[in-house]
Parts: sequence; structure tokens; C-alpha cells
Amino acid sequence: MKKLFTFLLLIVSFTICAQVQKTQNFIFRHSQFEYNQRGILITPVNPGINKAITSYVQFDFDRTIESVRNVVWLSYQTSTNPISKKHIETYSVRVQIRSKNQNQEFRYLEVEHDMNTDSFSSKYVFDKVKRNFVLEENEIERMSYLPDLEKLGIKNLPEKTNIEKIISDYKELVNGENKNRVPGFSITGPENYEIYDEIVDYVNKNFNNVSFVMNIAWDSYNTFISNYDIYTYHTYVVRVRLKNSNNHQFIEVLYNPFTKKAISDFSWNNQNSLFERNNNNN
Repeated sequence: MKKLFTFLLLIVSFTICAQVQKTQNFIFRHSQFEYNQRGILITPVNPGINKAITSYVQFDFDRTIESVRNVVWLSYQTSTNPISKKHIETYSVRVQIRSKNQNQEFRYLEVEHDMNTDSFSSKYVFDKVKRNFVLEENEIERMSYLPDLEKLGIKNLPEKTNIEKIISDYKELVNGENKNRVPGFSITGPENYEIYDEIVDYVNKNFNNVSFVMNIAWDSYNTFISNYDIYTYHTYVVRVRLKNSNNHQFIEVLYNPFTKKAISDFSWNNQNSLFERNNNNN
């Protein structure tokens, strides 16, 4: 029994170390980004990335692509929660597509680099009728269930957060992981009571069938950096008690740490008797 306990303890310890290491990778990666005097983002250069992406595209799209002309960095995004972490860089690849005549046709293909697994993928397929790359149907469906970050006041804001704030947030996350506990984003400490109050106030004002908030659980932290935008947000799961009922339900609430505002696109569905994302695309 003692050996089993020691074995399980080692597994937990290795898991915690792995999660901390991943988070520290996020910190290192963000620290490589800089802005010049004109406020233009300077992205870190990876000498081998063009070759790796070219090899991937030529292998996976060999029947469509004649050659790869250039590779342009688009964005870097991260997502972390108590269970898993991921960070992905997205590139735009200019390619020459195969043609039966002498015309040179060029298109752009979006490719993602999973930096945890060091693997490449694309959510695009070639449409022979349009002679262009289009999103896969599965990806279109998946995106239809995601929150619209622009409508929610997180994406494409005139005033934006900064890289230093993102690094500070991730350092706080590492501190929590080193102590084997959920970070301060869980709003258990007095330094984050304002987040708790903001979420409770938002729920009480916007959901008239809620009697009171039972508890709030931190779900994830997400970041996005590109040449045209930078933003972050937390996702919280809010457990609420309904009015005139002993039932409880859950509402997903996003919190923008830059504007310090809570927002949600969930609404009450009478037919299903639960809160769900109000997405007009569904």
C-alpha cells in the first residue's frame, strides 16, 4: 500500500512539474515579442519554421500545390486550464497551385503549429470548383458554437492590453502551480474579490430568473497576439440557484482583465430548461 501511495505521489508530482514547465514555456514565448518605436510588433524568428511548414504543405497538399512561395507569421495564442495547456502559432502560406495550362495561380493557405507537440495542421481543404482553400465543414460547425469575442467586447478593442500584463498573469499561474493549487484567478483571495463582485453583479442584473449565485469556478485563461490585435480573457463557470425552484444551473461568463468587465452570451432556453450560448448561427 505504501509503495502504491508513493507511486501515485510521483505521478502527481511529475504531472505538476510538466504543467509548470508548459506554463513557463508560455512566459518565455511571450517575452520574445517586442514592439519597435512605431508600435509595430516584432516577432521572434525561427530559422527552421519555414522549412518545416514547407515540408508539411508539400506532403499533405501534394496533389494541389505546385510550390510554396513564402511563409508569413500571423498570430500566437495560448489556452490554459487546471487540466491542459496549449499554445499555437498560425501562419499564412503563399502557394502556387497546380494548373493544366501555363497560368500561375497563387493562393493562401492557413497552417497551425502546435508548439506542444511540434506538429503542423490546417483546417482548410482545397475546393476544386472555387479553386481556393476553404474551411472544413467540421471546423465551421465547431466555430459556430464558440463565443463571438468581438461582440462580447474582448476582440478588436481600440485600447488593448499588453504583453507585460500577459506575462504577469502567467507568472501568477506558475506560482499557483508550484504550490499545487489553483491560481488566484479562482478568486479565492482578497486581491481578486473585485472579479467575484463584478461577475455576481453582472449575473444578477442580466438573468432575471436567477435567485442568487452559489459559487464561481475559474475555468481557463486565453491569450491572443498578432500584428493587428492583442487580447486576453478568463472563462468562469457560475453555478446559480433559480427563482422559485430548488434547481441549480450553470452560466459561462467571460472576464476581460483589461477592461475589468464580465460578459456572457448565455441565455435561458425555456424548451431545454437550461442556460446555453445564444448563437444565431446555430
